[in-house]
Amino acid sequence: MSNWKLLTAAEKIAAIREAHPRCAGTATTIAAELFELHGYQVSRNAVIGIYHRYPDSLKDVPLAGLPQAAAKPLVRTSRVKKAAPNLQKVAELHRIMDAPAPVIEKLVVPESLNLSIMDLRMNSCRWPHGEKPILFCGHPDDGQSSYCAYHHKLSVGAGTLSERNVDFLLKKVA
Repeated sequence: MSNWKLLTAAEKIAAIREAHPRCAGTATTIAAELFELHGYQVSRNAVIGIYHRYPDSLKDVPLAGLPQAAAKPLVRTSRVKKAAPNLQKVAELHRIMDAPAPVIEKLVVPESLNLSIMDLRMNSCRWPHGEKPILFCGHPDDGQSSYCAYHHKLSVGAGTLSERNVDFLLKKVA
């Protein structure tokens, strides 16, 4: 029992030619037949790889199950016409999508308390200020995050146009 990996390309092609007539001609059955004949433990993909790399050498022993190049002609079917759009729904969608952006409330910029990390309490805003030493805002947080209301709004941002229009669209649907 020799190793399939140690065989040359010509020896592998000869082994496949020998195994092909004894089986169905699929890569799986050729691999199984190679094991029965020579003891080669070959995978289906290894057989396909040999066929792929040396197509001219194995032209007379075709691999069953592979699509042939000109076996099936391309047939074009006519396209199905789409139904005409409902103009009322389209007009409603255009009206909804052109809705004004919601009014974002103006928050007052808090004056930083300039607390060091050691001075921060459990509910203090942790928005950093300055470079050296790093100080923090220190105002009470909003309960949703570790920032006060103003810095929480800065950290989240306004969102995309579709995110800003969600509330308006949900009111329309409801």
